[in-house]
Amino acid sequence: MQFLKKYLSLLFITTLVVVLTSCQDSIPETIENDEVAQLQENTNLSNLLSRTSLKDGSKDNIIDRANNITVVLPITVIVNGIEINVTIENEYQLIENAIEAFPNDDDEVLVVFPIDIILSDFTLVTVLNQTEFNNYVSESTGENELDEDIECIDFMYPITFEAIKVNGTIPTTIVITNDDELFELIDNLDVYASINFNFPITLITFDDIEIIATDLDSLESTLENNIDTCDEDDDFDFNDDDEAVLISFLTNGNWIIDEYVFADVGFTVDYLGYVFTFTNTMAVNAVNGGSNVSGSWTIVNTDPNNLLIVLDFGTVALFDVLSENWKITEIEVNRLALEIGSELAGDLKILVFEKL
Repeated sequence: MQFLKKYLSLLFITTLVVVLTSCQDSIPETIENDEVAQLQENTNLSNLLSRTSLKDGSKDNIIDRANNITVVLPITVIVNGIEINVTIENEYQLIENAIEAFPNDDDEVLVVFPIDIILSDFTLVTVLNQTEFNNYVSESTGENELDEDIECIDFMYPITFEAIKVNGTIPTTIVITNDDELFELIDNLDVYASINFNFPITLITFDDIEIIATDLDSLESTLENNIDTCDEDDDFDFNDDDEAVLISFLTNGNWIIDEYVFADVGFTVDYLGYVFTFTNTMAVNAVNGGSNVSGSWTIVNTDPNNLLIVLDFGTVALFDVLSENWKITEIEVNRLALEIGSELAGDLKILVFEKL
């Protein structure tokens, strides 16, 4: 009996040691997994997340000349005495047209107040007059200067977090669907005792390459590596001659030739009935009933401020004369005007496409 008691005591102690050892072995693994996904405030990663989610205000720089301000549309401006109502972003081109219409003028864009603006932290502000407007503009970086926002990479939403608030015990799932919500979350990390990413997370670069982050380290390195990998287009004009914008502009819809003139002689009638389609694979097709003429197009970007559109229809009659390196002279919402040569030399060609 005494032997049995000693045996049972020894068995209990051995079992207890095994259980305790097993529990101790599991604790570091749990902590390690949490650390892989847990987001901390005031770190390099939280700063990168905040910068990536800032609102980029450069699209409407032709109006406000400020990269950290977005003007809420619709808005009315006056340029060289011309009143322009801007209701969609594509109509920024109307402002540029008015600026370029006259060579000897002040080209000042006068805003009709009051207007609403959105700051880079998504704050909505009503601006009552030019003085207030100038104060906000003065806080922005200058043209093509380095700024805080990271524009070369974006998150593919939604992304989710598991979070426990300070003094809380029950975790909740937070679903983030846009930059505004992500910026607000990062700005309020101090209200959470813990907050963990649900990996994997997909990001997309400016040139449409998808990158999958599987933990905090890969997420941080991905953002770090894409801070300055693209042209953020922080110019103070409306860059419809920007290559990416130009490709999107031409490949969106069908076109007809509204005008073709060579040496002051019109040949537009030769292309009546032909509908042109430009594709992302740099093919161009002209279709008129059963007639189908195929060619190619490309963009010469040796000078980003003076892009050229190159058409090539080979030796196809009527279309061979369109095979030129065309200079862009005008872009409107549904119109593209091109030319080559000069009036002085007597070889000026004018080609105007109009969107259907």
